[in-house]
This record gives sequence, C-alpha cells and structure tokens, in this order.
Amino acid sequence: MTNSTQDRLKWAIALAQTPDAKGISESHGLVTGLVCGEPAINEDTLWVRWSALHLDTDQDLLTRAEEEATASGPQTHLSSALEMTRAALQSNDMDFELLVPASDQSLTQRTEGLAYWCTGFLAGFGASGGAIRDSEASEALGLLGEIARATNVSDEADGGIDEGEEEAFFELVEFVKVAVLLLHEDRRLAGGSSASDTD
Repeated sequence: MTNSTQDRLKWAIALAQTPDAKGISESHGLVTGLVCGEPAINEDTLWVRWSALHLDTDQDLLTRAEEEATASGPQTHLSSALEMTRAALQSNDMDFELLVPASDQSLTQRTEGLAYWCTGFLAGFGASGGAIRDSEASEALGLLGEIARATNVSDEADGGIDEGEEEAFFELVEFVKVAVLLLHEDRRLAGGSSASDTD
C-alpha cells in the first residue's frame, strides 16, 4: 500500500458512517462527488455539504456541527480530503483511484464496495446542484447510477473467481474512473461552483 493510499484510507475511515469496507468506500465516493460536482469548493462549503449529508433527520445542523468541530473531528479530516481529492482529480498523470476493497478480497466484496462507492459519489455530486452540459457526461452519470444498484455477482464458492468476471470488474472500475474524470471536467468547464466562490 502506497503512502498516498494510506493517507486516503485514513481520512476516508475518519469520515465514514460505518467502519466497514462498504462505509469506507462510500465515504471516499461521497467526498469525491462533492469535489467533482463543485471543483472550486472551499473547506467551509465542503464542511456544510458533508454535514448536511450526514445528519440524522431529527438533528439540527448547527448543533451537530458544533459538536463535531473539534481538533480530531471530521472538519480536520475534510481539509486533507479536499486537498488530496482535488489534486488527484486534476492530476495530469491520472493519479485518481477509487478506494474500494483490494484485489485480495472476494469479487463479491469488491463489487459491493464499488456499488457503495458509486452511491456515495452520486450523493455528493447531487448535493452540488450543478447542471451537466455534455451529453456524454450525462450518460456516464446515469451508468454510475446503474453500477450503484449492482451489488451481486456469481457465487465464488463453486470453484473460485472466474477470469472473465475478474476482467469485467477491472473494466468496470476503469469505466467509473473515466466517468468521474469526465464529470469533473464538465463541471470545471462550467465554472462548477456557487457558494464556494464567495468568501
């Protein structure tokens, strides 16, 4: 595991609603969606959007924010999350990676992790409220929704991982990466920010 992956894992765990692999994948997807949907987002706006998506319906936003805004609370980790996610999305070296279960995990676990990642991404991207201009980007967003609903693969207990399924999963992950970068570029070209530009 590289230092970059360890750093991403650290803040994704800290921001996850559940400490399991699904929660961590969803957490990384959520932050990526928030940054992707609003490329110029600042720390304060990210904090407000993230908090709103993590509230129980019967709790007040300001009360929850005050309780969590401690030195070790989510706001501290969101700073690292914003910096690392923005750098990965803007990298010319295609450094952007999905934080999903590793290849030593079962194909079922990895597929579920990818579905949860996409669920988090769609929630974050939707929270930005930005419109998509490009038809290809719009189609990619729809396909991410389909992936978010796909949580089942064939049972591996009857003979191990099928090579075709393994290849299909790899291609699916690559598609998601390309789709996210396409959506990020679409929102960036559209000046994808609102409140985050008004400091």
